[in-house]
Amino acid sequence: MQCTWCEKKEVQETTKTCYWVMPDGKDYVEISQIPAKSCQNCGIYLTDEMNQEIDNHLYMKDLSDYSNSITFNDLLEAPVIDVFSLK
Repeated sequence: MQCTWCEKKEVQETTKTCYWVMPDGKDYVEISQIPAKSCQNCGIYLTDEMNQEIDNHLYMKDLSDYSNSITFNDLLEAPVIDVFSLK
C-alpha cells in the first residue's frame, strides 16, 4: 500500500478518532475507530474517500438517539433520516 501524500510504500491500516461538525453547523460529533492510514513520514490520516464517506453518512443518517460520540460502525448502521416525516 502506498501513502497518498509522500508515496512511500510503508503504509499500514489503522484507526483514528476525529471530530466532525454536523451538517447543520450547530453541533459536533466525535467519531472513533475510523479506518485510517499510518505512514512513518506523514503520520495517521484519513483518505479523501473516507472523508467523503463520513460526510455523506452525516447528511443522511439520523443520529438523534446517539450522544456526541459514536463509532464509525455505529455511524454506518444508524437509521437513514426519514425526510417524509420531517416538519
